[in-house]
Amino acid sequence: MKKSNALLLATTLGCTLLSATALAAPPMDGDKIKEEVKAMLSQHDEAMNKQDVKALMMFYADDPNVVLMGTGPGEFWKGRAAVEEAYKQFFQDFKAGTFKHECPEASSGHDGNVAWVIASCNMQDVTPDGEAREYVLNVSGVLRKEKSGWKFQTLHFSNLTGDDMPPPEDMEEAPAQEDGKPAPKAQ
Repeated sequence: MKKSNALLLATTLGCTLLSATALAAPPMDGDKIKEEVKAMLSQHDEAMNKQDVKALMMFYADDPNVVLMGTGPGEFWKGRAAVEEAYKQFFQDFKAGTFKHECPEASSGHDGNVAWVIASCNMQDVTPDGEAREYVLNVSGVLRKEKSGWKFQTLHFSNLTGDDMPPPEDMEEAPAQEDGKPAPKAQ
């Protein structure tokens, strides 16, 4: 998968994954907070599937320092206008309603007016031209409670793509250094 495709898809799916995290995790501090965060994430997912950028932006904190961050260089959008533009670009890379995921690793919690969710998920979706995709995505988010409800302060997603993949663990020889000699093996 091209890095740009993974980037666009990753953000699109981020909140869907976080929604699964909130559902799978133990209650953060009683059912009320768990249900509030779960409802917010579910509403975000619905807006994402509809590609409704105005509704999506309602789920970000009223703060000029909100941040959406991806995996690599240049994948850092700070401020509401930048986040909104990123979403508009993401909409060009996925077919609405085709997301499936399983998040075997998830955690969440809260302290006062701040909540956090984190997950590692196995993803599937379909591109606008019908190509099925599968990959692993890591997602984390920090939310804060405002008068109107829970809002994202930060949302981060990452996945390895293409040449970014780590070498197999069972490599017999360490990769070469710049001088061509094998690098020392880690102890």
